[in-house]
Amino acid sequence: MIFEYIDADNSKEVVSLDLKVDITQEYKYLKASNKREFIQSFLPAFLSGQKLVLFDEKHKQLTDFYTKTDINTVEGIQDIDAQVLFFTSGSSGFPLGAFKSRENILQEIEVLKKLVKKKKINKIIVTVPFIHIYGILAGLLLPFYLQDITLVVKEDFLPYELLAEISSEECLIITTPVFIKALAKLNAEFDLSSSMFISSTGPLQSDDVHRVQTKYNTSVMQVFGSTETGGIAYKFGVTTKWRTLDKVKIRVDNERLSVESPFVSLYTLEGQIQSLGVPFLTEDIIELDSNTFTLLGRSNKLIKIAGKRISALAIESILEEIPQVRKAVICIVYKKDLLRSEQILITLEASEEIKKSLIRQKIKECYGTLSIPFSVEYIEKINLSSMGKKIIF
Repeated sequence: MIFEYIDADNSKEVVSLDLKVDITQEYKYLKASNKREFIQSFLPAFLSGQKLVLFDEKHKQLTDFYTKTDINTVEGIQDIDAQVLFFTSGSSGFPLGAFKSRENILQEIEVLKKLVKKKKINKIIVTVPFIHIYGILAGLLLPFYLQDITLVVKEDFLPYELLAEISSEECLIITTPVFIKALAKLNAEFDLSSSMFISSTGPLQSDDVHRVQTKYNTSVMQVFGSTETGGIAYKFGVTTKWRTLDKVKIRVDNERLSVESPFVSLYTLEGQIQSLGVPFLTEDIIELDSNTFTLLGRSNKLIKIAGKRISALAIESILEEIPQVRKAVICIVYKKDLLRSEQILITLEASEEIKKSLIRQKIKECYGTLSIPFSVEYIEKINLSSMGKKIIF
């Protein structure tokens, strides 16, 4: 793998990697001020077998955890087979820690390699941070284990910069729904038929997929999974049908997705180390066909409106169409003391308060009369994680 780093002034440099380092038997927090330093630190450490802890330093709760906790003192941590501790994005509440063994990671890399080798690739361009499992797997280890690849990294690619970098080469772009959405809005036309995009970390609107594929004559593949499960399934284009990755077995348990694969974490960190059951029962509600499945939404993020189960993410998108609303987050809460325990909590970042009648009207236009009570809270800022997920805490 050739590692090409683009500086802020757009000058390019091929960075050498020293893959031999001394290791310890304890977990180390990996800190780096930029992506270049991260790659130079992570790759040799991982390949040498060093145990690592990764987290987003912009996440206040995780930063507080880091300053107050020596991870090596957590009871039982030296008794488990794990090499890397990842943390979820933690959209609300404290992020979950998921331990990954070396085998968890390498087996998933082998599956991803076979999936992308169906298309000729010379260059992999990465717009995602490397601290989350998707960034590590697809953005860093995949190009390393593909070998004859140039990995291109910049701290913050602008959409136009990315398009110029792709040019006419056979490129694989590892990115997120936020970046795909930005590309879809550009007033530009490029022929990217020799390139392919991979998006993960969250749902991608079919309209954005259609625009990008049509505008740039390219293909978009989405990967579905979580920190705990690793990759579960993939799909191309605007289809709603997901196909499981190799080595992944799924079934439906009370409408929820149950996963069994060599990628699933055996241990998590939630105050203390806990074992995950195998197969692992997720919060995802699915409809299973013979070879594919349709993802309906998270069990704790589904709302029943006019007899239909609607994802809270769909409601968020509707509310963000209101000009005064910059960002919206929908949560389902339960209050046992009320006649109807299920409630919707709408959190808005907005330039002014929005009348409840307007909120009802916007939802009614798409889904019918809102039959579930809701309340609205306003906060000054709904932050985005480094992977583009909304964070409120």
